[in-house]
Amino acid sequence: MLLFILLYMVVAVVDQFLVTATVDIRELPLGHYIPMGMVDPNVGVLVLLYRPIMAIPTIAVTVRRLHDVGKSGWWCLLWVLPLPVVGWLYLVPLLYKPSRD
Repeated sequence: MLLFILLYMVVAVVDQFLVTATVDIRELPLGHYIPMGMVDPNVGVLVLLYRPIMAIPTIAVTVRRLHDVGKSGWWCLLWVLPLPVVGWLYLVPLLYKPSRD
């Protein structure tokens, strides 16, 4: 997880220094539903590409961890509930449970 955060920070810094074209998140389809658009609507192209690419390994690790604690990987869908905090309140403690033998 630390590597994931550090890599994201490097990509964001490089993206800002390159001053490449930025994308206004609010202009994207369903862009009004992305909370980050309310904070900073202009996102660099590298960050915009990085997020979906890293979503796949993040989901894979979450599913593997859920299998370790004896739950179905489908519980991972709690991240995308319309009220995400409700899913997080159940899923985060579940991910920190000790593994089954």
